[in-house]
Amino acid sequence: MPRSLVITAKQNPDLDGVACAVGYAELLKRTGSHAVAVVAGKPDAEARFVLSRVQIEVSAAVPSDTTGVVLVDMSALPELPEFVTPEVVIEVIDHRLHGDPTSSFPNAVVQVEAVGAAATLLFERFSRAGIAPSWESGVLLQAAIQSNTQRLNGSVTTPRDVDAARALQALHPLPADLIDGQFKARAAEILCDLPAAVLRETKTFEHASGTFQVSQLECPGALELVAKVRSLLNSSRTMISLVDPVLPASAIVVTDPEFRAWVASRAGVTFDSDTAWPAQVLLRKQLVARILSAGGGE
Repeated sequence: MPRSLVITAKQNPDLDGVACAVGYAELLKRTGSHAVAVVAGKPDAEARFVLSRVQIEVSAAVPSDTTGVVLVDMSALPELPEFVTPEVVIEVIDHRLHGDPTSSFPNAVVQVEAVGAAATLLFERFSRAGIAPSWESGVLLQAAIQSNTQRLNGSVTTPRDVDAARALQALHPLPADLIDGQFKARAAEILCDLPAAVLRETKTFEHASGTFQVSQLECPGALELVAKVRSLLNSSRTMISLVDPVLPASAIVVTDPEFRAWVASRAGVTFDSDTAWPAQVLLRKQLVARILSAGGGE
């Protein structure tokens, strides 16, 4: 019996991670490998919405005959699913430029490239193999690209994302209401319990001057939450990024004056009181990349 290669994203994955896991498992199976997509934890509301529309259920069960793990849409140890150890990871596919996945996963072939969505990298693999993704995978990948790039209007959007989205749309036109529906599903989950959403979407990053945390809430109407999230910043080195994918626009809220000055100097943003309003959408991955690349310990 062939042994299984597990394709998985971070713990409690978003749509991009789920789409990549499903898509890459399909591509590997169609090119002769025994692969299975595994979801660790609970996918977010947007991912669940699109999965329900394409009528796919992704298992959380890890095959007992696993021979290796591929990580998609993630490359950082803190996000590692509970069932994965760094040594078993044989491949990493991500679009975040901060971190050091080569050191974190010493046995892995690493592809980290600056595109708006990891789903773009997965579709390019289908294209290089000369294989068209199934309708289910094609819709998932396309929905993920639309989500991550704020409908191809966000500042992270690259020509590769646009090309991938157009090619997928030509193969598998999206249902007319899908994108609006997935954004509304994400917003409903966030607004249902805002403190829980902030906690769930908080990530911790290391810096010579100390760790810092960034939470990102991305949904239609996100900028209207500025006043509500101020009280949820319970650490002096914490910020909240609010992103509206429909406008698209973003805001960064930092209530601690010392930390706010630190963020402003490294991220190149200007605050009006405790809130910065970037001219273009500034996602967490872009914000963190700016901070970490700025150097300096204090």
